[in-house]
Amino acid sequence: MSENRDGLSAQNHSSGTDALILIVLLLFIIGAVWQRPQPVSEPLLTPVATKAGNTAVLAQVPPTRTNTQTPTHTATTTKTPIPTATPTHTATAAATATVTAPPPATPTPLFTAVPTNTPLPLPTPEDGISITVRVPILMYHYISTPPEDADEYRTDLSVLPENFRAQMAYLAENGYQSITFNDLSLALTNKKILPDKPVILTFDDGYIDNYETAFPILTEYGFTATFFIVTDFIDNEYSAYMTWGMIKEMSAAGHHIEPHSRTHPDLTGQEYDYLIWQILGPQETIAYHTGITPRYFSYPSGRYDDAVIEVLQALDFWGAVTTYSGKEHNFDGRYKWSRLRVRNDTPLAEFIDLVQPEQ
Repeated sequence: MSENRDGLSAQNHSSGTDALILIVLLLFIIGAVWQRPQPVSEPLLTPVATKAGNTAVLAQVPPTRTNTQTPTHTATTTKTPIPTATPTHTATAAATATVTAPPPATPTPLFTAVPTNTPLPLPTPEDGISITVRVPILMYHYISTPPEDADEYRTDLSVLPENFRAQMAYLAENGYQSITFNDLSLALTNKKILPDKPVILTFDDGYIDNYETAFPILTEYGFTATFFIVTDFIDNEYSAYMTWGMIKEMSAAGHHIEPHSRTHPDLTGQEYDYLIWQILGPQETIAYHTGITPRYFSYPSGRYDDAVIEVLQALDFWGAVTTYSGKEHNFDGRYKWSRLRVRNDTPLAEFIDLVQPEQ
């Protein structure tokens, strides 16, 4: 009985010891867990850190966090050039607009004037009937004293200024009235009555003395004339010929500017394309500068053939003048109108005979 109590006492003592140990161990574990430092990974990712700890923090930051930091710097550098580039392009655009704007305004009024002043279609005879009229068409070239070394041809084409003035004075004092080739075309088709003493004054080639000498004298006596010009000589600004500024001034004063070809060649026996170049080109050039489409042509040196006449018809020319002598004109012969040459040695008495309408 005593042995049973001792055994039970020993067993109870052992169980108590085990429970105590278990409790101590449990408390130790709880204490250890309670005192364990919190994870430092989250605080280390924040930008707030001591200078001493920065190196350690960066070493512990995962790759994901490092990549997250990169866009911040990229965005900063990307935004930097944007304001710099913007004013640069803006300034360029403004300069371009300023330079580009003027050119379109220059040619526009020149071409607009052409159709505005284009004559009506070619007058045609009423009921197919035309008439023949007698109108002196005078032909001049130079209105100046020929140079001392001038050849016979140059001298013959030169009418002295004093002689030209005397001729214009005679016409004015004796009731002559200058008319245009348009007037002649209308008269030949029974659409206009001409004055009693009509005269057409023409000047070939476009020499500068036509502007410097003839133009003032014509203005003084109230006459208008037709100037047949060689356009390439004008375009190239040859010193012996008028300028476009002079020609435009005379056109604005009521004189008529018509083509005498582009380069003054012999037009006979030429290819069609060449004739177009020599005739259409000057027609368009004169229209460009004066705003009036030419309708009459003067053959260079008076030479022409059927091909030249066909081109004139195709380009809507109404007539052309030759160097043949005569003063009778009709509609059927409108591309072969004759003229009266006034020479260097033409005395006033001979000039008076030339312009008499009944002779």
